[in-house]
Order: sequence, then structure tokens, then C-alpha cells
Amino acid sequence: MKKTLFFIIALAGIVLFNSCKKEGLDPVLDMEKTDNPVIASPAGNQTVVLLESQKDEVFANFSWAPANYNVNAGRNWNLLNSTKIAAPTYTLQMDTEADNFSSPIAITATESTSFSMTVDQINARLITMGLATGEAHNIVFRIMADVTTASTYENAYSETIKMTLTPFAAAIVYDPIYLLGDATTPGWDNANALPLHAFSETEFAIVATLGGAGKYLKFIKTLGAWAPQWGTDETGTGEGGPLVYRPDETVADPPAIPAPEVAGDYRIFANTESLTYTITKASETLYLLGDGTPAGWDNAGATPMTKLAPGLFEITVNLAGGATYFKFIETLGQWAPQYGTDANGTGEGGNLVYRPTESVPDPPAIPVPSVAGSYKITVDLAKMTYTVAPAK
Repeated sequence: MKKTLFFIIALAGIVLFNSCKKEGLDPVLDMEKTDNPVIASPAGNQTVVLLESQKDEVFANFSWAPANYNVNAGRNWNLLNSTKIAAPTYTLQMDTEADNFSSPIAITATESTSFSMTVDQINARLITMGLATGEAHNIVFRIMADVTTASTYENAYSETIKMTLTPFAAAIVYDPIYLLGDATTPGWDNANALPLHAFSETEFAIVATLGGAGKYLKFIKTLGAWAPQWGTDETGTGEGGPLVYRPDETVADPPAIPAPEVAGDYRIFANTESLTYTITKASETLYLLGDGTPAGWDNAGATPMTKLAPGLFEITVNLAGGATYFKFIETLGQWAPQYGTDANGTGEGGNLVYRPTESVPDPPAIPVPSVAGSYKITVDLAKMTYTVAPAK
């Protein structure tokens, strides 16, 4: 009887000890006393029209104050248990204002308290959400703090910030074809041929330096392979002609395309559907002028642009803003060759329209951005486009 009583007392003591140990020593996370993360930047209620010409620029630097968790560790916690609350994971979430995070997009998950994203990245997210391009959409952002994916505790959320964003239609990227030959800088090295810009699946262009009379060139489809390939026939010249297609190694090589007689930079255009090519002289110098620029309309005092590569020019300049304009000329003191734009050209970018000689009418001038300031202007003669972006 005494042994039975002793056993019952001992068992009750063990149960009581374990109960006290759990209640007194296990950590308790009080979510009601948790300080939620707080977004420090960017500011909310912004309206932003996303531009493809600025796709590599920073859209926003998100930063936030960390969540602060209130943990009651119990008696002698530091002495008897070395476990600590893990660093929280912060998820930057995005959704439409109408859906209000019913099915949010997770932009990033990080233990850091900041994250930066480009215009191109946010634009891709908006398109992924099925939002129409060219239209304004109310978008909301928030930070979710999560102690651990295995935790049963509720997540802590920041306040919501709203932005009105207009995504752009991202350009379709087509596979290029490649230029090579002893008239070009890579020579006949088919592993290092020059890529042409692809306007479509069948239209391609490049501005390249060609070596002059007695030199030749061809196009290939794949780096390192001689087929598919395009050459010409006996009627092809250094100005243009037919393309002759070699689909595979079983077909004989077509004749190579002759280079123009005078060495220099040339714009080479190939159409693999109509099987034609053209080679035209490209500007090797460009100057900026117009009433929106420091030079005004003085064609003898126009501002020189920097040549980055054949057909690629750039300048950073102060533009006047308002209803002012600019153009590009090739030679100081002459109005032709000249580049303007078409009816769709804007102060952010557009197509170039070429005026080769005085006998051709002037193209429309290019409008400057509405706000005066410092801008980087880029001209691409292969694509025949210009872009204008605020200088960094």
C-alpha cells in the first residue's frame, strides 16, 4: 500500500514538473505586441508611366523598418534554452487595388530590409498579372514578415502603399542573323560574326565598318555554322541586290556579296523573305541642333555627339523643355544629310527619318521633353531610332 501511494505521488510530481517547465520556460511570441514592418520608401500615391526607353533604370528602391517581435521567454530562459527566434523573411507583395492581396504577386523574399527593381522588372510583373499595356492601373504594395515557414504564428504586415502604373508593350525579340567576311572586323570567323538587329523574323539591319573594294561579306543563321547562309549572285553589287540562300551543307556556297568601293561605316539591310539586301553609307559623325538645344538652329555651331560604335551615337545635354525641338545633322554647316522624326515621334523616343540630300523635303523636327533639364539622347542608325531619357 505504501509503495502504491509513493508511486502515485512520484508520478504526480513528474507531471507537475513537466507542466511547470513548459509553462515557465518555453518562449511565447505575443503577436499582439509585435511591431509590424514599416515601409520607408518609395512614397505612395505616385503616378508613373513606364517607358521602354528607360527599362534599365531603377523603378523604385523599396526599404522598410524591420518587424519587432515581443518574445516572453519564461523563467531562466537564457540559462536553460539556447533557442532564438529566427530572423524573419520579408516578402514584397504586389496586387491590384481591386483584388486587395486576395492573390498577391511575390516580388522578392529576403532577410534584408531593402530591395531595388528596374522599370523592365516591374513592367514584366504587371504584364504577368494580365494587365493591359498603355492603360493606368492602381497597384498596391506591402511587406509581409514571416518568422519561419514552419511557424503557426500569424504573419506581420506593413501598411499598404498605392501607385498608379501604366505598363508598356514589351518589344518582341526575334533571333538575329550574323554578318561576316573579309570586309568586316571578324573576317571569315563564323564563331564571332556580327549580329544584325531583327525587326521581324525576316528583316534585319546592322551598321558595320566595311573594308572597301575587293572585300566581301555574307550572312549566316547560326554562329559557328556555315549553313544556313546567304550570299548573292552575279548581279549583286556593293549597293544591293538579290540574296541567294544556302539551306544546308549539301547545297553549294553562293557567291559572296561585294563590299562598297570606299571603306567606311555602312547600314546593311537584309530581307530573308524577299531575298534582297541593300548597303547604304551611314553617318560617321552626328551633330545636335535645334531651339531646344544650346546650339539653337545654327548648323555651323551644332553640338557634336559621341560615337560609341558604328551607327551608335550619344550625348548628354541640357534641353530647354516646352514647345521646342531638335534634329541631327551629319556635317557642320549643311542641312543634309539630316535626321528628324515622323508624326509619332515624342520627347521620349521614336523613329528617325533620313533626309539624304537637299532635294528631299525636311522631316519633322523632334520634340524635346516637356520639362527642361539634363537628358541623355541616343541615336541608333541600325534600328533608325532615337531615345531621350533623364540623365542620371
